[in-house]
This record gives sequence, structure tokens and C-alpha cells, in this order.
Amino acid sequence: MKLEEIVSKMSKLYLGRLVDSFLKDTPKDNEKEMRKLILKNNNEFADYDRIKSKLNFIHIDRNTRVLNNLLLYILLNENDYKCEKNELIQKVKQKEKEIIKSSKKEGCLEFSNKDSLKIYKKVLITAWKWQDDINSHEQNILNTLREELDISIGEHRIIESRLGYFPQKGNKIHGYKPIKESLKDLQYRGLITRLRDNSSYFVIPEEIANTMKNILGLELKKDTYKLLLKKLKKKQLKTILKNHDFPYSGTKKELYTRILNTQIKPSMALGQLTKDELREILLDLEDINISGTKEERINNIIDFYDNLITYKVESSDPRELYFNYIDELANREYNQLRGNNIIDKDLSVEHYFEEATSFLFEKLLKHTPTKMKGNNNPDGRLVCENDDVILWDNKSCELDYNFPDKHFNQFKRYIQEEKNRVTLFLVVAPSFTSDCLIKAQKLKAQSNEDTDVGLITAKDIKFIAENWKDYCSDDYTFNLQVFDYTGFLTKDVLKQRMKWAL
Repeated sequence: MKLEEIVSKMSKLYLGRLVDSFLKDTPKDNEKEMRKLILKNNNEFADYDRIKSKLNFIHIDRNTRVLNNLLLYILLNENDYKCEKNELIQKVKQKEKEIIKSSKKEGCLEFSNKDSLKIYKKVLITAWKWQDDINSHEQNILNTLREELDISIGEHRIIESRLGYFPQKGNKIHGYKPIKESLKDLQYRGLITRLRDNSSYFVIPEEIANTMKNILGLELKKDTYKLLLKKLKKKQLKTILKNHDFPYSGTKKELYTRILNTQIKPSMALGQLTKDELREILLDLEDINISGTKEERINNIIDFYDNLITYKVESSDPRELYFNYIDELANREYNQLRGNNIIDKDLSVEHYFEEATSFLFEKLLKHTPTKMKGNNNPDGRLVCENDDVILWDNKSCELDYNFPDKHFNQFKRYIQEEKNRVTLFLVVAPSFTSDCLIKAQKLKAQSNEDTDVGLITAKDIKFIAENWKDYCSDDYTFNLQVFDYTGFLTKDVLKQRMKWAL
């Protein structure tokens, strides 16, 4: 998220913290003025030296140091560098548990340099012996030694966990209070912000995220790096491992998992490929420059994958994956869809958009679409309790949907050929031109059944599917009357309708 959008959703308290992080002796009485001031001084906020200085946690207590690093790592691996408050707290606790669990596995350090680990472990034990803590001077020495011995922060945490000191003494997981204090510290440093968008979120502004990743040595999110490695040939994965002196036998999955576990950076991995091999990868990506030096080609590949949005799929239903990318499917964002291996062919977009919407109604709104005979039909059909029918059609496009006459006649025919009364015809698209409203009103008038014609974006119908239960207590199924409206079903309109309908 851009800073301009973020500050528009921030309250006075959190605006004040952000102002204090990089501007001194500034009045903080007026929210509007604070927003203007922040945006006016955007360059100072995004200054490299400021960010580097604020990322130096050496002089704060160890618990906050540990939590600050974990919180930033988690946020930098989130889409839009944004996470809901309670979800973020749970992810910190889960990450700490994962590290403890990993440290108990016999082979968790099998690819690490044994001599380096032995030296580092001895120094770490000595540091912990003094007052059962690591002070700023000891931490500084450990950081220097880690860099000299080429030991990653991940390896450090594994060793510390095995010694019984991570995340706290006795492998104790951090509770809500210290995590909350760490979040506050990061806000006062101007590294994260807190905003309100239906719920409370913490976010790293886009203006400083890349600089932060550069300073911390993070080139790609783990999920997008995995997508990149899966795209490489088995022979190429072997070359990467062999040239870094790691074992290179096994299945393709074992090879790319080993690269992830050994923490070979994307640039270092791609650096083992030839210029022609890099060109071959670029040719398979969408809208990306394939020429340039080897370094430029590597950077182009990393930049492409860095901009991908990834989602986790929790069910075995393949349509859930399409639902997660419903907005990208609606907008025909081929780079996102190809990069995430959602589509192989451009023609798949429309079909997967339809599948995503069907999944949304069936699994999330709890209304099972009815099957229709033949091919010349709308994309979806629902039968209401009074036997009225709801129809919908998906329209993906790269620009705003403009409701052409061809589609007007098509939708009108769908309504008039339906045996039951059509109470609602829903058009799902990425966005709409303003004159679509006139077409919707005209279609309602010519339907001969007083059929409402709702215009809803893929993004907003996804919002409803994911959030409607927050507006009701006991209903198992979504009240479809929320959609029974002619015109633009924007998020604000939908929220108002849910207040009385659910």
C-alpha cells in the first residue's frame, strides 16, 4: 500500500506516532494537517539512512530485538506487506513454535558449516552465561561473528533454541503483551504503520519496503522464491546446489526444497545459470524485458516474482485457488496468473473466473448453484426459496467493463428465456464505466419481470464472501436479498444492505 492510502485510514493516535518517527517538534492536534505533513515529507520518510538507522535494534532489550525482527520478516512476506492485527500476533507465535520444532529435528543443520557452527555455539553459550541474557555489546559481537562465519539468522535461532534460549529462556513463547510492545516500538521507528480498514491492520508502506528488504538482505518472499525454483529445470537446480557445495541428488522437489533450506539467495541461485538460460525463463514470463546483461536479466526475473501476489489454499477443492485470485482473473492480470502457475493459456482466464464465482456462492455464501443444460446460458443460476431465480454472468477484461449492446441483448435473453421469474441478474466484472448504470436501469425496465440488475466488482464480491458473517450471528446461509439491487453494488452499499438484511 502507498503511504497516501495508508494515512487516509489512520487515526490520530497512530498518525502521531508516524509523525514522531521522522519529524521533530511537530504539532499533532489536527489529523488532516498531520496527513498533509507526512505526505509532504515523503522523501525524508523513505530516506535510506533513516531506515537503516531505525533497523538497528542493538540498543533495545533482547525480547524486543527478537520480536521486531520476526514481525518485520512476517510482514515483508505478506501480500502488500499487510496483516490483520490478531492474525499477525498469531503468526509471530506460530513462527516461534516452528523454529523450536525445527531445532529438535536431527538434520535441521545438516547443510551448515560444522566448524563455523562449533565456534559460534561456544561464543553464544558464553554470552548467555552472563545474567542469562544478551546485552547490546554481546549482541554486537555475535552479529559480527555471524557475518564473519557466514551463519544466517535462521541458523542462529536454531542453535539458540537448542540451548533453550529461543525465543526466551526455557523456550518460552512470547505472549500478547511483549508482542504489542514490539509493534509499538516499530511504529515509533516509522517502520510499520497501523490503519483501520474494517479491521485493524499493520502494514509496511510500499515506499520503504524495498529499501528495508535490501538492508535486511531479503530478495523474495519465500512463497514466490519457491514458485521461481519450481519453474527451473531439474538440471538447473542441480547446478545451483553443486556450485554452492551442497548435495545435489534427489527428486526435483527435494532439490528446490534444499535450496530454500540452505538459504541460497535468488540472485545467487540465478547467477549459476547461463545468459541463454535466463533468457529462456524471461521468455516464459508476461510483459518483461528479455534483453540486457546477465545481471539485468537476473534483476528482471527477481522483480517479476517480487511483484507476485500469493495465497495459501486450505481445501482440496481446486476452485479455492481460483477464488483467491478472483480479482486477478477478472482483471486478466496475466503476469500474476502465469507467475503463480494459475493458468497455462490465456483462454483459461474466463473459465477460472466462472469457477471462482461458483465456489464463492457454494462454499462461502452457502448457496449451491443449479446445473444448466446446454451451452448458451448465464455463468450461474440460483433458485430462491420462493422459486424465484438469481442469474449471474462473469465478464473479465483488462479495462473497465462498459456493458456493450451485445451483452445487454444477451442478458435480456437469459432473463426472458428463464422459466422462473428472475429476481436478480448480477454482472461480475473487474470494474465498470459510469454509463453502465444507465444500461442496468434500462435492462431492469425491459426485463418485463422487474428484475434487479446488480453491478459488482470481483474485489467487492470477494469482500462479501470473506466478511459477511461479521454482520450476523446465527445465519448459516447468506441472505441473497443483499444483492437485490439495481446499480453499483459497492462495498459501502453492500455494508449498508447487510446491516438490515443479515
